[in-house]
Amino acid sequence: MPRRLEIAKAYERALFAGRMDEVGGYFTDDVVYWVAGRPPLGGEWRGRDAVIDAFTSRAFGLGAADWGYEDVWRDWYEADERVIVEIRERSWLKSAPSDVLDQRTCVVIHFRGDRICEMRDYTDTQPYEAFLERHRSELPKFAAG
Repeated sequence: MPRRLEIAKAYERALFAGRMDEVGGYFTDDVVYWVAGRPPLGGEWRGRDAVIDAFTSRAFGLGAADWGYEDVWRDWYEADERVIVEIRERSWLKSAPSDVLDQRTCVVIHFRGDRICEMRDYTDTQPYEAFLERHRSELPKFAAG
C-alpha cells in the first residue's frame, strides 16, 4: 500500500479510537480542516490545536450526542500529494433508532511530505439540516440555541 494511503488510514483509525495525541501527530502545525456548509454544520479550522479541538468537541456536523453508527462503505484512492476517500455511513440518535441519517461524503486529504496539511470534507449538508429539524431538542449542540 502506498505510504500516504497508509498514513491516511492510520489517521482515521486513531481518530475513530479517540487517540487525539496520535491524530495530531499526523498533521502539520498549520493544518486546515474545511467542512462544506456554513457554521454550525460546516466551517474551517486552522492549526493543529484548532483541528484537534474541533474533532474532540465535534464542532462540525450535528455535534456530540448519544449516536448509533454503521460504516456502510469507504473507497480510498491515492493521487498526487493527496488521498481521497468516498464514504457512506449511517447514524442515528439512540433515542430515535428508526430515524437514520444516511450520510455520503468525499474527503480530500492533502499532504506535505508525510503529514496531512489540509482536509476538505465535502459532506452533503441537506440530510443534516433535515435531521436537525426533526431532532433539534435532542442534540446538545442546538438544544440551548
